Amino acid sequence: MKSKICSFAVAIMLAAGIQTAAFAQEDPIALELSQAVNAYAAGDHIGALDALWAAQENLWRKAPLGVRNVAFVTSQPENFGTYQPKTGEDFKSPEPLILYCEPIGFTQLKEGDTYRYSIIGAFDILDSTGRVLGGQKNLGPYEQSGYRTFSTETMLVMTIGIQGLPAGAYTMRVTLTDNLDQSKSVQLDKPFNIVD
Repeated sequence: MKSKICSFAVAIMLAAGIQTAAFAQEDPIALELSQAVNAYAAGDHIGALDALWAAQENLWRKAPLGVRNVAFVTSQPENFGTYQPKTGEDFKSPEPLILYCEPIGFTQLKEGDTYRYSIIGAFDILDSTGRVLGGQKNLGPYEQSGYRTFSTETMLVMTIGIQGLPAGAYTMRVTLTDNLDQSKSVQLDKPFNIVD
């Protein structure tokens, strides 16, 4: 079984263009993936994980800003990944919109032995024709500093009041901008309905 998994990992590396040792030496991510495969093949699971984490950090730094697991939720989550998705997209005033998402690819600046990040949020509410009814800019910043391990587990939650919106179909358009590298930005649309 171990040889099949190792062969599969090598096949993935080849499909990704990691074909020669010379290439791997020129590309840090390719080198780390190669080290992970070699460590795994040798039965060094911790070494394989360390190499994969190093590859993940380098890949994260090259990635654009994005979001995963975007959902309206029933209440404010206390921790990353502990959200309870709302059933359906119908809201009844004064029930607020609580939007959960997990940003990825944002800048994590290392200062001495610790990291920090900072993300600015904005949102608009659009009606069914795409007309902007209102919104807010410069929310946050959502930020953290002083953590010693590069983090891929970050959540962002926005709570928006909907009082005054008549029944109908709407879209919540959210824009997130990396406050440490403002060339990185992502926009997402989340439809919802106001019901009587």
